[in-house]
Amino acid sequence: MSFLNPLFLLALGAAAIPVVLHLVRKVQARRVPFGSLRFLTVAPRERVRRRRLKDVGLMAMRMAILALLALAFARPFFPPEALPFLPQRADRSVVLLVDRSYSMQAGEAFAQAQAEVQRRLDALQGDDEAAIVAFDDGAEVLSDLTDDRTLLRSVATGALAAGYRPTDFFPAFQRAEALLQDARHAAREIVLISDLQRIGWTGAFDNWKLAHGITLTVVPVGGGMAGNAFVEAVHVEPERVGARTVVRFDARVQTRGEAVRPRDVTLTVGEVPVGTQRLAPVAAARVTFQQEAARTGSFLGVLALDPDPLEVDNRYYVAYQVAERPSLLVVDGEAQNPRRDAFFLQSAFDLGETARYRVAVASPRRLTPGALRDHDVVFVANVPALEGDRLEALRAYLDGGGRVILSFGEAVDVQAYDAALQALGVGQVGPEVDARRVQGHPAIIGEVERRHPIFAPFDGSSAGAILRPQFRRYVRLVPDSAAVVLGRYDTGDPFLLERDVGQGRLLVYTSTFGTAWTDFPVNEWYVPFVYQLVRYLQREGTVRQQYTVGEIVGLGGRPGEVWEIQAPGNRLFRATVDEQGRAFFRETDVPGHYAARKGAERFVFAVNVDPREAEPDVRDAEEAYAAVVPPSDEVPRVPDRAARSAEAEEAPRRRLWMGLLLAALALFAAESFWANRPARTKRRLDGIA
Repeated sequence: MSFLNPLFLLALGAAAIPVVLHLVRKVQARRVPFGSLRFLTVAPRERVRRRRLKDVGLMAMRMAILALLALAFARPFFPPEALPFLPQRADRSVVLLVDRSYSMQAGEAFAQAQAEVQRRLDALQGDDEAAIVAFDDGAEVLSDLTDDRTLLRSVATGALAAGYRPTDFFPAFQRAEALLQDARHAAREIVLISDLQRIGWTGAFDNWKLAHGITLTVVPVGGGMAGNAFVEAVHVEPERVGARTVVRFDARVQTRGEAVRPRDVTLTVGEVPVGTQRLAPVAAARVTFQQEAARTGSFLGVLALDPDPLEVDNRYYVAYQVAERPSLLVVDGEAQNPRRDAFFLQSAFDLGETARYRVAVASPRRLTPGALRDHDVVFVANVPALEGDRLEALRAYLDGGGRVILSFGEAVDVQAYDAALQALGVGQVGPEVDARRVQGHPAIIGEVERRHPIFAPFDGSSAGAILRPQFRRYVRLVPDSAAVVLGRYDTGDPFLLERDVGQGRLLVYTSTFGTAWTDFPVNEWYVPFVYQLVRYLQREGTVRQQYTVGEIVGLGGRPGEVWEIQAPGNRLFRATVDEQGRAFFRETDVPGHYAARKGAERFVFAVNVDPREAEPDVRDAEEAYAAVVPPSDEVPRVPDRAARSAEAEEAPRRRLWMGLLLAALALFAAESFWANRPARTKRRLDGIA
């Protein structure tokens, strides 16, 4: 037998009070004057014995009452193992779902989760079996259902660790339910141990609930974040300013709850501090840093906030490339024509030392793989024919990631272009169109995809200005299904198309960049338009260097080549290029800077945590329970584990102490009745007349 309040056992000494009072108190006879003894008789000996027996019985009953009251207040109970002859509780199959998303790194949340796992394992009894599943935006079974307590404790100690991914409860519950389908016991339970981040409860739960018969226990840990500050995003943009390159860093910082206070933001590039700014106590702020790049090449940087309880989202890693000025090659088929395309394109881009681009002009003889490979964007303008080696060189350049802008002119052989553009998957080239013969006046640009990056800057109050250029002639083109029409003339024919070819991109402009067919080159929108064409292709051709934890990083090369990737923590991985010339690196599970090498080629990139997980909003246990358990369950489980476990343990204990209390009350009633029962006296009237 055990006691909940053993201190009350000291009150058992009160049972001796009746004995002590009996021994201490002495009964002394009193002298009473009486006239005559002739009417008195001697009490029988039997009656005296009965009186003494009654007194002893009453004293024993009073002592028992006090002892029973002391035992009742001590709250005695019998542990289940001490009563083997009583029916035991049913064995259980339990799945412990442990949240390891990066929000669990806030404060003591994950330490509390580990302690709760150990407590749950210690509570396993009999033939109970348990499984441990760790989850973030995916679920990993660390241990299948087993009754091996040693194995379960080893897994809980060695394999459980908080990670850097966001929360998604849906795959975790699906995995737990699948495990319980093969459970040995009918009593099946899922124990969710999490900070209950609201962002993790996706819409998938609207059409999914746990199977009937599976009970759920929700254990909140961490107490929720009172507030959090985090770097949401950083955009890095190297810009050419004359002969210099200035790198601009635009960052968005978010602050929630009690974390709204003045704080410092520091930017470091290559271990060298760039600057520190003080943020006002606002919920959202934009921060801008600028740094002049002293050289070309790859750079690594970190934007950091003041520490708070969740520090993993206070650092944002950046990786960027500062390259030489992009090189443009203009291949013009009519070098002697004063209205040639190359003249106007070179005039637009070549501005001396302050130019953003380097421009070279060449004849169609330069359409070779070696010549094209040295340039970022190639204009193929009014080249008579694309066939044979020229077409193969252009296709090889596009397959390797090249960017080409193709236009027409008076020197073009339409039939030769028809075969070339069909081979490239652009479409069929028709005859030249004289717009004045078709509709009596020159064509204008009738419609464009204004949301496309090329035309988006022109969308606004003055956007109609782009419609002013007049096109006397153009080439009619029937696009292939894979080609995208970005703009049309008012005749309905395509004005500008784009088509992905291999890893590169091809833009087809159906008129001329010179004045042979249009007055566009002398229009105020000509220079902004050609710059937008190049910017778009340059942006599309830029290698991505910013990733989120868990994303796959694509690498290129020749089949069979091997990339070596150094990850944070000096971990080394390898990725082999497949037959399609692609390699995939998937181990982006830790935020930080990564460096990939293949021979002399080097590529750096940065990985950051998902900012959605930084939101401190959480659900309470009742909300989480209602989101998962079907409402039609006949015996719902209360999510509050403390209330449930206390009630379950209290029931047998309450029955035992209440029984003692009732016994004391019954004994008190019996004692009162016996003590006050009237004695039976037999009157003898002997000698009375």
